[in-house]
Amino acid sequence: MCGIWAIIGEQVTPQQQDAFMKIVGRGPDLTVLEEVQPNVHLGFHRLAIVMPGDTPSAQPIAGGGLSVVCNGEIYNHQSLKIDCPITLKNGGSDCAAIITSFLKHKEDLKETCASLDGVFAFIMADSKNVYIGRDPIGVRPLFYGYNSNGSLLIGSEVKCIEELCERVEYFPPGCCATISISSLNRPVQPQQYYTVPSVADRFLSIECTQTLVRDILVKSVEKRLMGNRNFGFMLSGGLDSSLIASIATRFLKQKPVAFSVGFEDSPDLENARKVADYLKIPHEILVITPQQCIDIIPEVVFALETFDPLIIRCGIAHYLLCQHISKSSDVKVLLSGEGADELFGSYAYMQRAPNALHLHKEILRRMHHLHQYDVLRCDRSTSCHGLEIRVPFLDKRFIDLVSRLPPTYKLMPMKLEKHLLRSAFEGWLPDEVLWRSKEGFAEALGKTDLGDILADHCDKLIPKDLYEQRAERFPDRTPETTEEYWYRQIFEETFVYDKMGHLVHTKVYR
Repeated sequence: MCGIWAIIGEQVTPQQQDAFMKIVGRGPDLTVLEEVQPNVHLGFHRLAIVMPGDTPSAQPIAGGGLSVVCNGEIYNHQSLKIDCPITLKNGGSDCAAIITSFLKHKEDLKETCASLDGVFAFIMADSKNVYIGRDPIGVRPLFYGYNSNGSLLIGSEVKCIEELCERVEYFPPGCCATISISSLNRPVQPQQYYTVPSVADRFLSIECTQTLVRDILVKSVEKRLMGNRNFGFMLSGGLDSSLIASIATRFLKQKPVAFSVGFEDSPDLENARKVADYLKIPHEILVITPQQCIDIIPEVVFALETFDPLIIRCGIAHYLLCQHISKSSDVKVLLSGEGADELFGSYAYMQRAPNALHLHKEILRRMHHLHQYDVLRCDRSTSCHGLEIRVPFLDKRFIDLVSRLPPTYKLMPMKLEKHLLRSAFEGWLPDEVLWRSKEGFAEALGKTDLGDILADHCDKLIPKDLYEQRAERFPDRTPETTEEYWYRQIFEETFVYDKMGHLVHTKVYR
């Protein structure tokens, strides 16, 4: 995990430098702000995962008249670097493959981005243009906007450019753009190089599908073990995180650590213990209280840059656990199970779809918004604590496989949700975990639902007369509960709604 930043069109001011430093948590090991072309400044905060402190892995990476900063991991970097005709400054970084691929593809940016196997958000510049790109699903974030002088600002999070810009936009996943340095008055025009396959055209037998699901997911996990820092797992005790832990443990030479969080009476903690014991790996449990969850919410809203109740509820435990990991361990890379529920349509409401076609359409819709929900929560909850999250279910090859499977394989009458995934990994987990029905991360914190705790707190916190006037205070997307009112209030005390409120997607559940 790193933080990237850029300003194109003027010299950097002290105020702009301060804004750049707002995301230093994403990369506490090294900070660089360099003018790579006249009035083109690239900024980089590095979290050292591969060869800590190693100069060749620093950024910007430069060569052939190009300079690039990237937040991400390029898993096929070695093959893309073969026969590179130029010498690169900081060429030891896996992200140097962006320049080599760009040159190999004769400066075709769409082909370059399509060639990258990994997660990334990058800003690259030569003497004429600035080039930006973002990975297929948007696992790594990227935002941009223009200031009153017409200069372009780009950054990993809203908070590092918001106060400098007239309006902030997110750069869409699966897209790239070329921006002329001499014509900054033209709007950024993203070009799509990737879309989640929308046609279910892989008509395979169940047995063949199980084999492919297992083989591709195993390879997806294996490639994400790149790096020489200690690895850990976000282990909820549910299927997805447990599967990732089981696969990764088979490849890691040094035993990874499993981390779990919950209330004292959480049933999930016991299931997480079973998985850790089964895999014979160390297991650390963080027991939290409802009051801790309430007290941390302003920090969570600032970190996650949202007021959506779903993201905040799920983000609370995630944030507290990452804070604990950062302070109490030497683990820097976490593997997590996000993305499986969207790909397999396994949320409870999705499993109530009237037919498989309806489910398929809803899966595509959820995948489209994933970068505004679970992926956003994962990125922000970890990055502000100097940790990196990796999500194997969102590997491009795995997405391309699962999204093209017959929808009937994801909606099987009288079968548990994700039956296909569970049956593909028989013997990899204890049966009571492998065949246990899904519980949400927030809901499984304890026997008392976190949502009920927060709703009760907000009913007491927000005066009735104030809540009744909510439409006057918040005319756009007026809060429908006191909990929504509180989150919106905190959000607007932290960010300028008119600049970036439109970035927040709400109520993804139908």
